[in-house]
Amino acid sequence: MAQSYLLKGDVARPGRVTVEKGMTVRQIVDELGGGMANGKAFKAMQVGGPSGGLLTAEQLDSPFDFKVLAPFGVRRGDGVITVLDEDRCMVDVTYSFLRATQADFCGKCVSCREGTKRMAELMGELVECRSNDADVGMMLELGEIVRMTAFCALGKGSPHTLDIASTAFADDFQNHIEGRCPLCEKETRLPVAPGDGIPYDVKRVVIDPEKCKGCSRCARSCHAEAISGVLKSPFHIDQSKCVKCYTCIELCAFGAIEEIRIDEDEEVSVNG
Repeated sequence: MAQSYLLKGDVARPGRVTVEKGMTVRQIVDELGGGMANGKAFKAMQVGGPSGGLLTAEQLDSPFDFKVLAPFGVRRGDGVITVLDEDRCMVDVTYSFLRATQADFCGKCVSCREGTKRMAELMGELVECRSNDADVGMMLELGEIVRMTAFCALGKGSPHTLDIASTAFADDFQNHIEGRCPLCEKETRLPVAPGDGIPYDVKRVVIDPEKCKGCSRCARSCHAEAISGVLKSPFHIDQSKCVKCYTCIELCAFGAIEEIRIDEDEEVSVNG
């Protein structure tokens, strides 16, 4: 089934795209994004927002299938695909995504709220070349604790980008530990901005009663217990409980759940 995404970052044609079933990561970059901008080489692709994961050049010819890419922490998440070129420092990129957790997460889960905050603080020190191997190890340990104890998929996935980046792009991390990063020194562009640019508090996840089949899969998978209903009838999301982890959107086989933007006088879909 084709799905809509916001393609952004270092591609020639960023914007809203439709990813057809069977497309590869390379096709998304080359065909939908018009290739890498300014002739630079592909370095990584971040998929799914703060709780998503990283793909490297090794996965370019892999199908863009969440079952195939699950080991890399990739999930639909906020529906954003961010492409990064060879000049991006992955320490800086990871820091941007960790900081986004503080703006986008609900804060109800103590381990997630405090754990990701401390991870972001440690990453900030690494960006400034004031960290050592032990500090990086502490970040990874904190990430594992958050993954094991957070309530929802949003919190559990928050360490994914850090985990992959610290392994696949270890040289970038080592440069910052040693006190000098050639990529950061020559980079003149603004840092990567995670997400779709829409504030957390003007988003809402809703169920279309015309499409909902009442299977209850979303309700059974909702850690916040925000979804209720009767079998074979449309289900409903309690907005006061929803933490916008997107798990229900990813699980719905009928495309009945979407994220919308709440404007002053109208609601506009942001997922196509």
